[in-house]
Amino acid sequence: MNMCSLKPTVYWLVVNTALKIVVLLTGLTEASEQKLFEDLFTGYNRRVRPVKNFSHPIRVYFNIRINQIADMDERNQILKVNAWTEQEWKDELVAWNPTFYDGLSEIRVPSSELWLPDITLYNNADTHDYANDNTTACNAIVNHDGRVRLKSKPTLLKSTCKINVKYFPFDVQACKLKFGSWTYTSFQINLLNSSYSLHGEGYLKNEQWALVYNVTKRNVEPYACCPEEYIDLTFYLCLRRKPMYYIYNLIIPCVLLCALSLTGFFMPYSVGVVKASISVTLILSLTVFLLLVAEMMPRTSEEIPLIGQYYLATMCLISLSTAMNVAVLNVHGCKRKVPDWVRILVLKYLAFVVCMGKCTKDTDVLTKELPNDKPIVNNLKHSPMPQLRDSIHHNMKGTCRQVSLHGLRDTFDDLDDGSGTRFGKIAHYVDQIFKHLQTIQRKNDRRMIIREQWACVAAVLDKALMYLFLTCTLVTSLVLLMQDPGESKAVCMRKIEEGIE
Repeated sequence: MNMCSLKPTVYWLVVNTALKIVVLLTGLTEASEQKLFEDLFTGYNRRVRPVKNFSHPIRVYFNIRINQIADMDERNQILKVNAWTEQEWKDELVAWNPTFYDGLSEIRVPSSELWLPDITLYNNADTHDYANDNTTACNAIVNHDGRVRLKSKPTLLKSTCKINVKYFPFDVQACKLKFGSWTYTSFQINLLNSSYSLHGEGYLKNEQWALVYNVTKRNVEPYACCPEEYIDLTFYLCLRRKPMYYIYNLIIPCVLLCALSLTGFFMPYSVGVVKASISVTLILSLTVFLLLVAEMMPRTSEEIPLIGQYYLATMCLISLSTAMNVAVLNVHGCKRKVPDWVRILVLKYLAFVVCMGKCTKDTDVLTKELPNDKPIVNNLKHSPMPQLRDSIHHNMKGTCRQVSLHGLRDTFDDLDDGSGTRFGKIAHYVDQIFKHLQTIQRKNDRRMIIREQWACVAAVLDKALMYLFLTCTLVTSLVLLMQDPGESKAVCMRKIEEGIE
């Protein structure tokens, strides 16, 4: 027989034999697993604790794995976490000898067929039943020595979390996830933590919150409802808010609006009510931003966020600046003589403080030049005509000069009767006209000097009030916005020691 023709036959024979062995072993394994399942769960009661001695508690190792901080609902004070749980305990009624079942050391069993510890989330903020829906919908891994490992499917846990908004948006929040048995006491279940790590390599960072610290505490507490003690595992999460979004959308616009209110102090007094209308517009704009902040915060009267305090303080300062501008406009429009106490207090001391000494010097010059109300009588009857004519043309201005010349022309026409006393009468009338025009001019000069003095007073007050407004704004901003809640870990540890609700 040709050896080349035998090679394909031998090859197919080896392959066929290997396939039969694999099928045989698979069948034995399936048969062993089915037989093991029937032997374990025949007469098994999942409603009773799986212990041979009723006085022995079952050790349940519990841990939670956080995939993501899904959301922090500050308004409703709810923390949403995407996570799954890990539980492990020993079931004395499902142990077997692997040698009797072809070396089978572990099997997958639907969790609905096993006794399960009723571990639940105490501070649950959802109608979702965590204990029934998340753990009974997956398989448990049962080891030959009775150890049962159960990992729930990833789910969205909603827990209550008391929000402290005082330092918003630079706040640090400490929340907790409290797990424990709902009905089993410490004599029936001994709840322990299996790991100190709450998140692994697959943790997805949140865009608004950073998980900076976490710790787990085991508590054994008696409750008012029951005399027995209950064990719970509380997982504390320290979350620090990322403030960049709020800085660009809330704080910077407020600072710019506050800085824009300074323009009212630099506007000329001729614009009048426009100086006040700008401040009113800024107050309305700040009100809109304050409403946005109020929509984000919970309705609480315990704490007012610093940014809300800053908005209110800014609105008060802008309202104060509006009143300042109106007061300065009224001062600028005064027509009576500047009182001596105002001249001393404002134009002497306050002007020196705000570095407006030049205005004070100019005002002193105007005060010295200020004429009194009594007219000065000049005897022009004995003055020669050329000097009188030059004096009239030198002192009379504008319309008054034109009117006076027309009056003189009429007077000359009336007095042109050839009498010898014509020049004496002319000198007398010219003297009266000159005195009248001089009185009018002195009144105009007096009004102008008083107006310039009040303008100087208004300028000094405006600059002093601007410095006062700027100082109050800077102090308010530094005091309210520069408050530091402290290092995140230290803040969380202090809150945990005080007790988180």
